[in-house]
Amino acid sequence: MSVDIELIKQLPMFANASEALLSDISAQAVIKTIPKGLQVAYEGMTSEWFFIVLSGDIRVYKMNESGKEVTLFNISDEQSCILTIFSILGQQHYPAFATTQTDVQALMVPSAPFKKWVDSHSTLRDHIFQSLSGRLTDILNTFDEVIFQRMDKRIANFILKKCENEGDKLNMTHEQLSHELGTNRVVVSRILEAFSAEESIDLTRGCITLKNKISLQEK
Repeated sequence: MSVDIELIKQLPMFANASEALLSDISAQAVIKTIPKGLQVAYEGMTSEWFFIVLSGDIRVYKMNESGKEVTLFNISDEQSCILTIFSILGQQHYPAFATTQTDVQALMVPSAPFKKWVDSHSTLRDHIFQSLSGRLTDILNTFDEVIFQRMDKRIANFILKKCENEGDKLNMTHEQLSHELGTNRVVVSRILEAFSAEESIDLTRGCITLKNKISLQEK
């Protein structure tokens, strides 16, 4: 069954696509629902599908031999994975890992026709270069944080990014937070407990509640 062209038109990557291209995408694409917690990509795999997230969130991360992880970026509504794109275009293995953080609905296209469309349509190439710029900034910011920022500052910034207002909650365990930031769970727990003691946050099982935004901003 083909995918509705009107849905495809709403996606930024295909906003300026010709009617012929939209028709081709509609005929080749499928919509798939992927459950939370599923590993959808691993380092060294062949990328057989291009996808755009319609709803939900995917975490892309690197992991070393000891199992230590650090998040490179997240893919959410109407976004695609730039690493998947370059894996397809360069016919290279995927260089990271990716796991669904929520249930995800994605528009998926086989890699072979996608590569042909990129070769033939400048609108797709333009969007890819724009996406590359944003993702490169995300990755460079991650490297800057890992190399130059203290861990308490990184944890504070992560909480503030996820919780805009006092009273907002971040549903994440200390273990999950340590994976996001590429550090040890014991280190995360110690810093969070210090934040709690000074009443910047409240800690309950699997949940962090922002109490004092200014206090965390001053870390």
